[in-house]
Amino acid sequence: MAKNLTYKILSRIIDVRSEEASSSILLFFYFFFITSSAGIIKPVKLSLFLDQLTFEKLPFAYLLTAVFMGFVVSINTRLLRVLKRHVYISLSLAFFMANLFIFWILFRMEWQWTSMAYWLWSEIFMVTTVTQFWILVNDIYHPRQAKRLIGFLVSGGLLGGICGSLLSFLLIKSRAIETEGLLLICPIMLALCLIVVFFVKKHQKKESEDEKKKKDERKKPKVGYVESFRLLRKNRHLLFLSGMMISAIVVTTLIDFQFNSVVGHHFAEKDALTAFFSMFFAALMVFSLLLHTFLTNRVLRKFGIRVALLIAPFLLLLGSTAVFILLGALFYWAIFIKFTDKSFAHSLNQSVRELLYIPISPEIKYKAKVFIDMFVNKLARGIGALLILGAFSVFGLWGKEPVGIVGYISSIVVLFSAIWIILNTLITREYVNIVKRSLKIKWQDADKLIGEKIDVDMTKLVFDTLESKNRSSVLYAMNLFDLVKKEKMSPELKKIISQKSDEIRASSMDTLFELDGEVLMPEMEDTIDEEDLDVQIQEIMSLDVYQELMKDKINMIVSEEGKDAEVSRMEAAKVMGMMEASPSLIQSLSKLIRDESPEVVSYAVESAGKLRRRELVPFIVRHLSNPYIQRVAQKALVGYGDKIIGTLKDYMGDTKEDISLRKAIPDIIAQVSTQRAANILTLEMKKENKDVEPEIIAAIYKMKSKNPKLVFDEMIVLPEIMEKIKESHEILIEIDELMRGKKKELLTKNLENDLDRSIRRIFELLSLVYPHEDMIKAYQNICSGTRKAMDYSLELLDNTVKREIMEVLLPLVEDIPLEDKARKGKKVLKTLEKTKFS
Repeated sequence: MAKNLTYKILSRIIDVRSEEASSSILLFFYFFFITSSAGIIKPVKLSLFLDQLTFEKLPFAYLLTAVFMGFVVSINTRLLRVLKRHVYISLSLAFFMANLFIFWILFRMEWQWTSMAYWLWSEIFMVTTVTQFWILVNDIYHPRQAKRLIGFLVSGGLLGGICGSLLSFLLIKSRAIETEGLLLICPIMLALCLIVVFFVKKHQKKESEDEKKKKDERKKPKVGYVESFRLLRKNRHLLFLSGMMISAIVVTTLIDFQFNSVVGHHFAEKDALTAFFSMFFAALMVFSLLLHTFLTNRVLRKFGIRVALLIAPFLLLLGSTAVFILLGALFYWAIFIKFTDKSFAHSLNQSVRELLYIPISPEIKYKAKVFIDMFVNKLARGIGALLILGAFSVFGLWGKEPVGIVGYISSIVVLFSAIWIILNTLITREYVNIVKRSLKIKWQDADKLIGEKIDVDMTKLVFDTLESKNRSSVLYAMNLFDLVKKEKMSPELKKIISQKSDEIRASSMDTLFELDGEVLMPEMEDTIDEEDLDVQIQEIMSLDVYQELMKDKINMIVSEEGKDAEVSRMEAAKVMGMMEASPSLIQSLSKLIRDESPEVVSYAVESAGKLRRRELVPFIVRHLSNPYIQRVAQKALVGYGDKIIGTLKDYMGDTKEDISLRKAIPDIIAQVSTQRAANILTLEMKKENKDVEPEIIAAIYKMKSKNPKLVFDEMIVLPEIMEKIKESHEILIEIDELMRGKKKELLTKNLENDLDRSIRRIFELLSLVYPHEDMIKAYQNICSGTRKAMDYSLELLDNTVKREIMEVLLPLVEDIPLEDKARKGKKVLKTLEKTKFS
């Protein structure tokens, strides 16, 4: 009951599933308590350090943190390998709680360098606890789940930071407590985190696949820096991610130094520094929360990861350039640049960075994440520190006030911001590539598979040749000649065809192959030599005297009618394809194309396809509605190529023509497979010929499958996609209404089939203007893949397809209940009615 209530409340705020409600609430509060503690620890760290050691020691603190963090990475790696996840996190929290009491005692002793030790400890605390939180998120959620819930989870961290910072500000301002005393509040919050970890463990499955893998990993050799570095070096995605983080953290370190030096110079008293930092970080977290609430999800949904990654470095590049004209208002510039950097770091940047880890395989994700988030993070901080020290030494900045320093540091910020932008672009491409590689083709296209395995035309010709042995020596010879030209006869096939037969009967056209009373048919030996046979037949057919005799004989045979003369007409129809296309021959052939015998017509249409005379096209087209002749007619028309596409288009668009004839034409144009053919079919699709629209879409898809180089006009295809999406939503809403009315019989089943076909056409159209194989993978894995495969498919679409399309397509394909799909579908239809896609 409580679980259902939690889901009902949460579902009004965020896009959450019922099974995710409890875990998302627990993780929300876990992050809240962690950042509440950080909101207190951080102002104390800065104020005590600047009060006791001054801002010139900051680069050394950054550098020591980078060096010391190496030991922390080593310890964390070992703990991850030998401990269960919840035990590792619980022990870490208990360790940090004890440390806080120790530092409170040390600060009361007033040892100057305690502030440096506390600085190092606070850095370890913040990096470790935040990393542990994201490890829990990666353990529990798949990519699409994380993408939906990440905004809610991050808002918990932002609220925690606000509450912790405000609490420390109020306590210092009211003088209820001194700066050092704030440390005693944090153990209470960390104790609450321990309770949350216990309940998170209860909500996880007892034995997941990941847990099994982790158990196996514990049996493997130890994992340290070397192996972690090898993981990064072998993985382009992790390399780019590391480079991106190094650039970002170098920029953050430089900006942090500028901000702290300016503020440290502005305030002289310890508690005043603590109050300022507490108020600043509270305001920063409020702004970050607003930014996160109103920007993060919108940017990810509208523009995807690619744009989200570029916003922060671009703004920081501009802001750092502006310092050269704002030196008179340096304090306010420092607040602005720090605000910009950290507000994005706590909201958009953090959300996107964690999303980049999700496609990484589990066996390397945890090792790499700890290494990057801890070691690489602090390595970048060390690089930033060395750059500051280098600038101080090269430009002689020691002893100068901040106003004389920030210009030099800002120049370095501009450089690393530009590098950051470049690496963000590279990692976006690699992220999409990883998602693509995670998806596999589930089934092969039937037409493509048959085309690769079976030569249908060759098979038909073989059967025609074998059958003609028992009907006519002339048909046999001419079919054999066609087989020879195919050059695909295996030794076994030659043997079958070359077997002598006493049943080859005489024909009325045999005289055309006699000279001085001797038949000039090629001798059939046990095996056929294709080259010799080709030469013999070509010699027979090229003689002028035979061309003339054939014309006379053909005219006589064509005039014969009835069943008895059928074989003669078949012979005549076949031989016409080997002759010169004179007007009289074309007239005779057109008559045979209209013959009452299907076999005669078949041979006549085949010959017309060889001659390729335009005046024969109307006679061939008529047979597209004849199932027996249709395939031969299609092949003949394909042989004409580009020159009759316009004529075929006219037939296809003529509503007075037989519908079966019109439906056969798109496939003919597709087989021509030229750019002109693609353009004509695309334009015909725009005309919304509903009778032949499915065939046109199928034909265009077939063209793209065979020839990926073909280009289709986006201005035509994309509106058609939107129209299909609209049609699919209408069908889905109708199904939902029928289901609510308990009408689940034949009508509902038919509508479900219509919906499946409509969605398939959407993806066929998408494959015309987006990477073909990617769209096919996405469609197949959405239809029959695992939950994880479906998530990756949607992620691929999110990073490939236009935002306008994804917003209306997503409700059709995401894994949500039918009633939710219908509800979203109604909103989509209203949106589509108001807007026109282009």
